[in-house]
Amino acid sequence: MTLVISAEIVAGALILCALFALTFIFVRRRLLASGAPLMLCALQPHGRSQYRMGLLRFAGSSLEWFSLVGPSLRPSRTWERARLDLAAPVATDEQIAGVPDAVTVDCRYGADAFALALAPSAYTAMRSWLESSPPGFNVNVA
Repeated sequence: MTLVISAEIVAGALILCALFALTFIFVRRRLLASGAPLMLCALQPHGRSQYRMGLLRFAGSSLEWFSLVGPSLRPSRTWERARLDLAAPVATDEQIAGVPDAVTVDCRYGADAFALALAPSAYTAMRSWLESSPPGFNVNVA
């Protein structure tokens, strides 16, 4: 086999791998959204200095956080709406990749403390979702 043919085989394999990766990312994102709002968000667990990028989804009565990369279709973290407490948003000077002009929000879920960094519009959507009644909750209230 000549050097040219070997290079063509390697180039073709790399192109196929890139197409497979892009297709997988597209399909995973569509499956994660599944009709629910999905937004880019960074999570900083309590005691850590770095943020982890991920996707945040409102799922009925819970808030779900998915790692940005990886094959899993299950959320890495899940928080029930009734037990989640959000502090006031704080504009940050820190540059967080993928989240321009981010606001950080300190959150508490029982004894667990963490921070979320997201776009101001995504924070507004999350706050509105959190303060609204869950589906079927107090249905007969006039």
